[in-house]
Amino acid sequence: MEIKPENIAKAEQLLLPDGCHFDEERILFINRMESGDLLAVPGSGKTTALRAKLYCMAKQLPMKDGRGILALSHTNVAVGELKKMLQNHCPQLFEYPNFVGTIQEFVDTFLALPYYVQKYRHREEVIDADMYERVCTSIMNKPGRITTYLSSKLKYGKDYKSIRLSYSDDGRKILRFGIEGEEVVIEPAAKWVKDGNAEEKVAQLKNFLFRMKEKILDFGVLHYDDCYYLGETNIREHPDIIDILRKRFAYVFVDEAQDMKGYQLNIIDKCFNCDSVVLQRIGDPNQAIFDGFSVNNTWESRNPFFINNSLRLTQEVASVVDHLVLDRGDDGQGGARFVVNGVRPQEPIIPRYLLLYNQDTIGGLKEKFKDVIRLHHLESIAEAGKYGFHIVGWNSEAKNDVLHRRLEDIFPEYHRNLSKPNANPATLSEQIQIERHIGNFKESRKTVLEVFVKVVRMAEQRPADGRLFTANKLLAVVKEKLPTAQQQFREELLACTKKLSEGAWSDAYSIIKATATKWLNDFFQQQPNEKVRAYYEDAFVPLIPRAEAQDSDDIAINIGTVHSVKGMTHCATMYVETSYNNKYESEYMIEDKTTGRGRNKVRTVTSPFLMQDFQPNGSNAAMAKRMLYVGFSRPTHLLCYASEKRIWKDDVLQMMKDAGWKVEIL
Repeated sequence: MEIKPENIAKAEQLLLPDGCHFDEERILFINRMESGDLLAVPGSGKTTALRAKLYCMAKQLPMKDGRGILALSHTNVAVGELKKMLQNHCPQLFEYPNFVGTIQEFVDTFLALPYYVQKYRHREEVIDADMYERVCTSIMNKPGRITTYLSSKLKYGKDYKSIRLSYSDDGRKILRFGIEGEEVVIEPAAKWVKDGNAEEKVAQLKNFLFRMKEKILDFGVLHYDDCYYLGETNIREHPDIIDILRKRFAYVFVDEAQDMKGYQLNIIDKCFNCDSVVLQRIGDPNQAIFDGFSVNNTWESRNPFFINNSLRLTQEVASVVDHLVLDRGDDGQGGARFVVNGVRPQEPIIPRYLLLYNQDTIGGLKEKFKDVIRLHHLESIAEAGKYGFHIVGWNSEAKNDVLHRRLEDIFPEYHRNLSKPNANPATLSEQIQIERHIGNFKESRKTVLEVFVKVVRMAEQRPADGRLFTANKLLAVVKEKLPTAQQQFREELLACTKKLSEGAWSDAYSIIKATATKWLNDFFQQQPNEKVRAYYEDAFVPLIPRAEAQDSDDIAINIGTVHSVKGMTHCATMYVETSYNNKYESEYMIEDKTTGRGRNKVRTVTSPFLMQDFQPNGSNAAMAKRMLYVGFSRPTHLLCYASEKRIWKDDVLQMMKDAGWKVEIL
């Protein structure tokens, strides 16, 4: 397929602000029709460029050979945004033989569930992590010699609920702790070793676990991880499925590839990494922080091409972000290939700020950030309303240790407003905006059910016993319905839970409100009354810390973790150092070495903050560098870095000033 220039022009009109055009880097990507990975810097507009490419390709559908396009992303939010942007303009992209969805939806639809029906002769009942764990617990709680022994051996991080079916490198079917974890090894009792039957006893225990897993699968209760096992098994037992998929999809695009786990990338590779399919993966490997505190990258690029110009960042900010790149790549001539260039114009130039505090002045950090915002008149510009002002930190949980502070120690209102739920939230907006939902499927599902309970109670509905509804009682009402209604409820609950766990509060509000209203009508034949409507409010209301809601003329500051703002754009960002493994980020990022003796003594200070190449020493330092990369690359206008004064030597502060930082002490 060859992209037509007139379709690129139409895509510009649809996707870009008036008068804006795609630059050469993005035009090259849109036109590129060979396999490879697009590695793009933060704020480069890579997702917009992918949407433009899909739009242009859709305008030339159907293909002569009848094949289609497969477009995958990591989250439902990203897929929803793509559909919202393009579905009305090129509906053919969302029709057979094309497929647009998440990686989970692809695996479920084409690999896992067809195999499940073939093997078990019935459809799955539910794909749900919480339900799966409850079934596991019910089996293991049955009294017996085997369950008692296993329960005592499989505790904590290696819990029986985390056991997954998998395959070893040599093709054996095995059990793992987690989908990519270690193989399950059961320690034999000392008596078995003494009696010489340890191997036999351990084999019995392993067989029990295999049978338990198969039994739960046969029940129809699947964990999301089970779908990847079933998909892998389908490929192993029916390798022709790969040929079928390759004949259907000529082009495969995987957006936000850095957020994919290794097993997700592997299954896509097994299906489409071949000469007959164009496979393009898009993302920024340097932003791969989804594994909490893991620095290992699961995405190794192939035949890469690059977008190095950041439309979000000014050169002042980009210059330090560029030196925080962990994986630069090679241009083939010994130079760096992944380079962050800030192309956002700014006049007058706003410097980067290093804000230093001590134990007595730490409470003034937020006000100091506001002062800097006002100094540069940012509170009244368009980006302020569009993107807002944000304080971010790596580690959030309070430890009450003045030498090793976390986000909650520095900003107690973060703990009060975002981390912990209000015991009796007055509105739906308030109930869902809790940071612990992000990445926590179980907590998110619990909250969605609590919202439904609240709506039903406000609607003055009661169960047969005349008492108040609880989540379990509501689920019992659902079970009384037809199987089709039960399945629809589970799918809708899953959709709400996924959206909430992604931390997209506004989108989560919309889908939860619509779904709760639908459930109220489906199960109780009632529309929202005045109480329910008041709980919903007219529209979503972003949660602003109470301390900032007192003055209507004040500047609202959002506080969150680096994980929670990944992918976001800010007008101004203050990155606040937090302690991880008893060190702050600057302690990981500044190498101060003295070599030699006497007159030959030489001191060298190296740091990415000084616009110097810096190789982190150890995995903690590497992760700190990646966190800074993600956090520093959010703002369009202003970057502040807040750190404790005691960490910094006077001559190093002078080096920071010489490197372009404006250093201010609270």
